[in-house]
Amino acid sequence: MLSLGDPHPSTVGALSAGGRPRLTLFDPLVVTERVGRVSLVVWTLSERQKSRRSAGPRWIASKALARAFPGLVALWIVLIGLTGALSAAFALLVARVVTQLPRAVRDGFDSLAGNDLQSTLAAMALVLVADAVVSAGRVFVQADLYRRYEEYLLARVMAATLSAPGLALFEDPTFADRIDKTAVLAREEPGDLVDGLAEKWGARVQGLASAVLVATVWPLAAVLLAIVWILVGRRLQADYRLIEAEGGSLAMRRAGYLKNIALMPTWAKELRIFGLAGWVADGYRRHRSVVIDHLATARRVNRRDWVLLLVAVIASNVAVLLWAAHAVIDGAMSAGAVTVLVQGLVGVGMLANQEGDLLIGYGASRVPDVIEVENAVATLAERPAGTIAALGAVGTAAGLPHREIRLEQVTFSYPGRDAPVYADLDLRIEAGQSLAIVGLNGAGKTTLAKLLTGLETPQGGRITIDGIAVSEIDPLSWRRGVAAIFQDFVHYQLSAADNIGFGAIEHLHDRDASDRIVEAASRAGAGQLLAELPDGPSTPLSAGFAGGVDLSGGQWQRIALARAMRAVQAGAKLLILDEPTAHLDVRAEADLYDRFLDLTHGLTTIVISHRFSTVRHADRIVVLDNGRISEDGSHEQLVAAGGTYARLFSKQAMRYTDAERTS
Repeated sequence: MLSLGDPHPSTVGALSAGGRPRLTLFDPLVVTERVGRVSLVVWTLSERQKSRRSAGPRWIASKALARAFPGLVALWIVLIGLTGALSAAFALLVARVVTQLPRAVRDGFDSLAGNDLQSTLAAMALVLVADAVVSAGRVFVQADLYRRYEEYLLARVMAATLSAPGLALFEDPTFADRIDKTAVLAREEPGDLVDGLAEKWGARVQGLASAVLVATVWPLAAVLLAIVWILVGRRLQADYRLIEAEGGSLAMRRAGYLKNIALMPTWAKELRIFGLAGWVADGYRRHRSVVIDHLATARRVNRRDWVLLLVAVIASNVAVLLWAAHAVIDGAMSAGAVTVLVQGLVGVGMLANQEGDLLIGYGASRVPDVIEVENAVATLAERPAGTIAALGAVGTAAGLPHREIRLEQVTFSYPGRDAPVYADLDLRIEAGQSLAIVGLNGAGKTTLAKLLTGLETPQGGRITIDGIAVSEIDPLSWRRGVAAIFQDFVHYQLSAADNIGFGAIEHLHDRDASDRIVEAASRAGAGQLLAELPDGPSTPLSAGFAGGVDLSGGQWQRIALARAMRAVQAGAKLLILDEPTAHLDVRAEADLYDRFLDLTHGLTTIVISHRFSTVRHADRIVVLDNGRISEDGSHEQLVAAGGTYARLFSKQAMRYTDAERTS
């Protein structure tokens, strides 16, 4: 199993964008209701250790950071430690100045006392210079570590998701949710972990250095103050964890969803058309108020603890100062010692600083999801090459299939669904034949396309290409010989040339690539569209880019079909069209399918549609009904049989055939 702490060899330079992540509960903070009160169960030291042993998100993320960049992290820790040490050294030098200054004034600056003062001032100057250098180095290293950690984490996510061999990971509801969460890493600034650790451990070092200063004057006072401020820090930490818990609550998630509805352009039209603006605003305020009320209730319950801690802080500091005053009056403490003590009293409070805790939570929030995705992908490793040697040159070079594709007793079901999509499905697809697969929505048509392309793996039975099981063929080699366009094809916000050229990515930068792309567009009926673009094939297909344009649904479909034609040009021998023309009217879709069947004559072509009237010119038509083949034959044979195909064809094609008679 993979661990986030194991560094990935590759790096992806993806920088984070703005946006603060949703707060999430990661640690064992428990909020319980008892008799109308909310009592907060605060961490104890043993609970913290137990959490670390169970590898909580903060601990795992911190360990991953150290393992990924050990040298940089070590340097960063040294610089943080030096910052605290230099601060303590400066405070001690200030105390020496306070002690030496009266003597130097009395004896003159040329005296021994004056020379001592000058030496101390010179040492202070050196400490200030060193502090400036160390602080600058710390800022530089921290910024570099922030950037590197974000790139590292994003690289791990991208490597995991892109290496998934099929769609099983994305269609499992549990892991699909994990993937959705990791997909927002770029907006959630995982590098906040670095800033949070710097804030937290910098404060700890400052607090410890100050406690050491106090200990040089009165060790017992240092212990007393440290204990009090650590208790305050624990209470602050508990409050921060409460905020995180509420941030991940149902009310907070609903408020966040309503906020997105209000701010995203996608919903702008419907909000205004249906008058939903007031409803969204009221819902957001209502859910936010629930969160605020919960926090206020919990804090009221904890008020007694805060009062006790406040009394302890005031009492301990006053007691130390009163003792110091008596010591000065009795002549037992010098002015320099008082200076050290006062500076220490101010600084030791940094032991309670918890401002970095939320940042650490932000930065570590997606670590469990990243690990789950990586582990899931590890269990879905690519199938072994098997009998590739028996095939000769697999994929495009071999021109598979030569004879046939067979589905034998294929059984398949999606995760979380009781009923299988297919149960013992048998289908033979002859090479070089055009096959139309029709059926109503939910009949299993798209699933068949996924199985044929190797994106899904059947749970029973097998799929063979010229008698060889797909499971024994290198999936990448097989997919290079397949051109598939699905209904939900991707609209790449890139140039038209890239959108079409992706059909043969290995030839994207060939010398004749531009000519091939234009030719593929012309064959797909997109030649005129390409010619009318402002910058021809180089035009970005998004108005969000300079010189770019937005295309209509029908225009995008022609671009997608041109992509498939480019794959065919490059040697693909199996073409699958899974309803990519849904935005076209029935007549336009039928004309386009007829054109494609003519252009791809002799190629193994599978056309999937729920419109029976648009695929009648295919060599063979198969009707899918509830995951089974209910009818099989040519258009004429199926119409003559008078079954489901004939009935639905007549019903769907009525307007099309009427228009054809009058044309």
